[in-house]
Order: sequence, then C-alpha cells, then structure tokens
Amino acid sequence: MRKSEAAKYARWSAALAMVCVALTLGVYLKRGWTRHNERKNAPPAAPVNVERQSSLLTFSKVEQNRKIFTVEASKSIDFKGLNASDLEGVKITIFGKEGNRHDTMETHTCRYSKDSGDVVCSGDVDITLMSEEQWKTSGTGVAGTPAAPGTMKVETRGVAFSRASGEAKTDAEVRFSFANGSGQAVGAEYHSEEGTLRLQRNVRLKLDQPIAPNPKNATGVKKEPIELSGTRMDFSRDAGTIYLSGPTEAKTQTQRMTAAGMLVELDETFHAKRLTAKSDGKELRPEFSAAKGVEKQRLAAQEITASFAPEGWVVRAEANGKVAGESEQPGATQTVKAQNALMDMVPGRNAPKLLLLKGGVDARTKTRRKGTLGNEPGDSRRLTTEELRLVFSEKSVEKNAGTKRGTSTRLASVDTAGAGRLEWSETGNANARDSQTVLQANQLGMRFDDAGKASRLDAKGNVRTERTAAGAEKQTATAKNGFVELQPQGGWSRIDLSDEVRLNEGTRAAQADHAEFARADQTVTLTGRAAVRDAASLTTAKKLTLWQSTGEIRGEGGVRSSDLSARGSAVHLAPAAANVSADQLTGNSKSGRALYTGHARLWQGDSVMEADSIELLKTARMMNAVGNVRAVFPQAPSNNNSVSSARATPPKPAAMWHTQCAKMTYWDQENRARLEQNVVVQSADEKINSNALDLYFTRGNAGKGSGGAQGTAPDGAAGVTGAQQIGRAVATGAVSVQQGGRRATAERGEYTATDGKFEMSGGTPTIFDATEGATTGRQLTFFLADATIIVDSENGSRTLTKHRVEK
Repeated sequence: MRKSEAAKYARWSAALAMVCVALTLGVYLKRGWTRHNERKNAPPAAPVNVERQSSLLTFSKVEQNRKIFTVEASKSIDFKGLNASDLEGVKITIFGKEGNRHDTMETHTCRYSKDSGDVVCSGDVDITLMSEEQWKTSGTGVAGTPAAPGTMKVETRGVAFSRASGEAKTDAEVRFSFANGSGQAVGAEYHSEEGTLRLQRNVRLKLDQPIAPNPKNATGVKKEPIELSGTRMDFSRDAGTIYLSGPTEAKTQTQRMTAAGMLVELDETFHAKRLTAKSDGKELRPEFSAAKGVEKQRLAAQEITASFAPEGWVVRAEANGKVAGESEQPGATQTVKAQNALMDMVPGRNAPKLLLLKGGVDARTKTRRKGTLGNEPGDSRRLTTEELRLVFSEKSVEKNAGTKRGTSTRLASVDTAGAGRLEWSETGNANARDSQTVLQANQLGMRFDDAGKASRLDAKGNVRTERTAAGAEKQTATAKNGFVELQPQGGWSRIDLSDEVRLNEGTRAAQADHAEFARADQTVTLTGRAAVRDAASLTTAKKLTLWQSTGEIRGEGGVRSSDLSARGSAVHLAPAAANVSADQLTGNSKSGRALYTGHARLWQGDSVMEADSIELLKTARMMNAVGNVRAVFPQAPSNNNSVSSARATPPKPAAMWHTQCAKMTYWDQENRARLEQNVVVQSADEKINSNALDLYFTRGNAGKGSGGAQGTAPDGAAGVTGAQQIGRAVATGAVSVQQGGRRATAERGEYTATDGKFEMSGGTPTIFDATEGATTGRQLTFFLADATIIVDSENGSRTLTKHRVEK
C-alpha cells in the first residue's frame, strides 16, 4: 500500500518536472524566434556614404512673420561628402504671400540640395491648387478630388522646386483636372508666391457644358464637352484667371472659335464667369463659326467676350472692334458689320434676347430664287445706321392639343436708335423689271412674323425714298412718316408714305397727303389733295395712280388738268393754257395720251367743251370727245359784204357758236373739227342741224382781239398767237339751217364766216319762208346779212331778194 502510493507520487513529480522543462524550453524558443524576426525586419545597414537618417524633416519659408510654404518629408537621408538629402513621402504646402491659398505638391521621393535649397522630384508628382478657405471648409480628402469646386489637380513628373523663389518646374507631360473640365500639356511652371501655373506648350482642354434641362428627365441632357487648344496656358489662382495663348481654338462638333488668345475668368467655385477671345492686333482676329446642316454662322471681331451664369449658361456676349458676322441659311445669306456688338441671352437657354449693334452698322440680306439652277441670286436688302437694336421673343412649339413653351427665341423687332437707311435690290420677273429701292428716315423699325421673317418696316421723321427701275427714270419721294410691307423672301411688296408727301420723277413732280407704292405693279398711288406736275401740265384729283415703268397715269374723283403754257397743250384753241376737268383720268406721259371720262369739260380761252369723255393725243395733236358733246367756239368776224351790195358796214364782233353732237374729233394741225351724230350748231343768228359737220378754224390776230386778220402757220402749228375761230363750216346729211323765219334744207351745207353766206347743195336744196313760200334749186346760196338768195338751177343762175330777213 505504502509502496504504491510512493510510486504514485513519484510519477506526479516526474510529470511536473517535465512541464517545467517544457515551459522553460518554450520561453527560450520564443525569444530566439523574436530575435530572428527582429533581425529579419530590421532596416538594411546604412551605406558607407550615408551620414545620417531621420524619420521626419520639415522646413518652411517665412517672410514678415507669414509662412510662404512648408516642405515636409516622412524620411530624410543625409550623405557623406554630398550636401544633399534624399526625401521620402514628400509634401510641399504653399500658402502664398497673403496666406489665402493651400496648394500642395506630393510625391514619393525627392532630392533636397542644401546649397541651393532646391527640391528635385524625379517621380510622379501630384499638385492640388485650392484656397485656404476651401481647404478649411471641405477638408483635404474632398477638396483634393478633381470634382471639388474651386480645386485644380495636376499630375506630372520630374518636378524641380526652388526653395529660394518658390517656383516649381517640369518639362514632362502634365495632366490636370478641375470641377468642370480636364486637360493636358507639356511642361509647367508653378510660382508659389504669385499662385500662378503656366503650362508651357501643346495645351489641350475639355470643358464640360452645363446640363440642359429636360422635363422628361430629371437629370437633364448632357452636352458634348468643349475642346480647347493653344500653345501655352497661364493659370492664376489669386486672380481667378486662365489665359490660353494662341493661336487658340475652342470647338465642338458644330461650333468653333479661333483667336490669338483666350482669357477665362473664374468665380470662387472655379466655374467660368467670363471668356474673352483676343486678337494679336494684326491678322489673327477672334472668329466664331457654327454649322448645323446647311445652316452656317460666322462672327469675327477684335475681341469677343462671353459672360456666364454660375450654372454655366451664357448671360451676355460682346464683340468689339470691326465686328463682322455672316449667317448662311437655305435661300438666304445675311451679313452684318459694326464697331461693337452686345447680346443679352435668355437665362438657362443660351438663346438671344437682345442684340445691340453700334458704330457704322451695315446689315445685309441676300436671297436666292427657289427652283432655279444653281440658286440664282434674288432680292437683296441692306440696312445702314449708327446704332441698331434687335429684340428677340420666345418661340413656342405647338404639340398635340396644346401649345408648349419653346426652348428657343425668334427675332421680333429691329429698330434704329437714330437715322437709318435701307436699300433693296429686286430682281425682275415676268411682271416687273430689275429695280432698286432706298428708304431712309430719322428712325426705322422692322417687325417680324412668327416664323422670324421680316413683315413690316416703320419709318418716322424725314422719310425719303428712291426707286430706280430698268429703263425708267429715278423716282424720289419724301414724307414725314411711312411704313413698308415686306416679303418673306427679303424684298418688299408695298411702301406707304403719309403727311406732306412729295414725289419727283424726271421732269414730273407730285404731292399728296398719302402715297402708296406697289412693287408688283410698279405703281404709286396718291390720295388726299393729290397733284402731279410736269414741265407742261398740272393735274389734281382725289386719287392719282402713276405707273413708273410705263408712264401711265390714272385719276379718280375731281380730276383737273391745266396746261402751264399754251404751247404745252395737245390742242391750241386759244393763246392761253388749256384746262380739263372730269371724274376720271386715264393717260400716259410717254405716249402723250390723256382720256378724261365722266362729266369731262375742257376750256381754253373762249372755247369750251363738255362731254362724257374727252381724249387728248398730244403727239398727234388731236382731241376726241364722245357722248353728249357740247362745245362753244368763237366765230371769225364777217366782212358784212354781200354779192348784191357794195356798201360796207362796220365789222361786227365775233359770234359764239354752241354745238351739240354725240362725237367730235379735233385735229389741231388741220385746224379742223368733225362733229358726228345728231349735230346741232347754234349761234345768235342761225341754227344748223345735220348728221355730220366739219368746222374749219382760222387764227385771229391776238393784237386785234377777236377780229382782224386770220391765218395759220404753214404746218398748222401753234406758232401763231391768235385764238382759233370758226372760219368755215361744212354740214352733211339731212342739213337744216334755221335763220329767223326762214329755213333751208339740203344734203350738204357750207357756211363761210367771212362772207356770212350759206351754200346749200345735194338732194333738193330748199329755202322755206312762212310768208313767201319755198324756193328750190340745184344749189342755193343765201346771205345772213340780207335777203339775197342766189339760185343755181338747170336754167342758170339768178338772184332773188324776195325773202326778208328779220333782224
């Protein structure tokens, strides 16, 4: 029993001893393993040329108690015999002279030269540009990202940083990004004190455009980026500017701008607030161009500026210095020149709201004819002024049952601030000739229809127009006010002038209260105290219409024409101006024809004529009167001599003949008038009825009044100053002559004023007397002054005095 217990205790003691040995052995093994790992993980032995190693290095540049920049490294190695240090985990923080920046440069390794203070980083370098305020509010983790507003991140390699100047340089490729864009270049210079970054060459940028709102999509529609390129770029963080040196280019798939240089001004959030394209002062000027299908636009100037809203859309655009624009559209080309141009845009739409042009404005539109081979030139329009204002209105797009607010604008009105001049060149067609029209006034205002086509032009103050048609004389007009109806293709259809209208065309002048020019008919219509005057005549009426190309004239209402001299008349009945009045007038200044209708009346000296219509043919020197013709002509005085009496009596004054007929024709060169149809001629002593009557005139001597010698020029011209007087009358067809109590009938009767006698012939010439009976013969000649009758019969001639004439 005792032996078994002793063995048991012995076994327990041996086990306990073995545990202690194992524990002791484990502790020794663990210590050995730890020493092995420490030797394994220990840094390699310093090279023989390494003088010192340190885990942290920091130095700064301070001016006037203000820290300019700080250089930090997680590890620094100093070398023997070399006054330089290798830095690892390098970070350079630039605060700037004003302490308002927090730019950083970070890289893995750099070499620091203690002699020059330069830090050269051969590896990759990340540069972040931001303000102190952005760093404080956003934190380095957010602000350092490319999308952080107001931050630019630059990636490059091989950067050399000068401690003395605070400049960092590299000749390697540079990539950079900011809130709404990114780009690349070759070579860079960073000036820490000024906070500027210069990209040396081959600069390329991509700028993201603002997302266009879309009612169907809450996120909107993303637009293609704008690509910019230039030879060099300068970025100033403090000034908030980016300058791209040229030649520079900014483009999208449909738009392009070139310039000698482009300046981008940035806001606090690093978004563009203004873009300025500059020229080099020589040949390279800023030029913008856009193309969409067949439509093309171009704009050039010495300087072009665009201002942006914080959301990214254009608020205002300006062009200064020799502005020149061109727009190519289907069927038309528009150009404009000015010294300066300013355009306000509709917020959020990049659509024009107001365009203001100043200084030598010259706007032109050229149209092309539809349906012609090669788009032959059509009408053209040119507007010149010193200041032009173009207003745009919103353009609506109709969809289904309702009208939806549009996303673009259309041209609504164009107004000049001062005097303006508009010129049209109109190509001819089957109904009109080639012509040119000019309109100028103290102020011009043009209105446009819903399709954006010019529809009306208003002119105010000192309005003046000029019209020239092929083969016609220039026509000018002046008035106080007026307006023009315009055609969609660019020409005009009607010009309306009002208030003190004055018109001139060659030797012809006109005036009225109102004038209307119709292009298609090549006419001008005058109303309200209308009057037309040329070198020879004056015509007035309530309404006068003139055809420029044909010379035709029409008058309506109270027409009155007056010859300004006796020589200007179509007929010369007296040495005085002729006057004609009627309800209507149709005439032609080129052919010299004038037709007066409706209560027509002509008077010249003692001669008067009335008819339904009176036609004057100036070239042929003829007159035709038709319908209810009534006329009064003076008769040449007789010598009061009879065949049977030699006793002379004092001459009597000229009698007036009153005539009636349905139609009368007067030939001035022949001094003859022919009366036809139901002719009635009556004077104080006798009355003649016949089917037709020819009156032959002689001219009295103006110096002797109505009496004296008579005569005509050899060719019947109006060279003789005396009035036309009836010297002879020949009646034919059912002739009847009534004198006092006697009446003579025949088929033909001839009266001679100088002898005061009638010769009746043809048919059965007969003289009736109420008391003495009738006398017949083959020819009867009787004298008005006495009772003498000469009877010519088969038995010969005999003289009778049996008829007494009642005086």
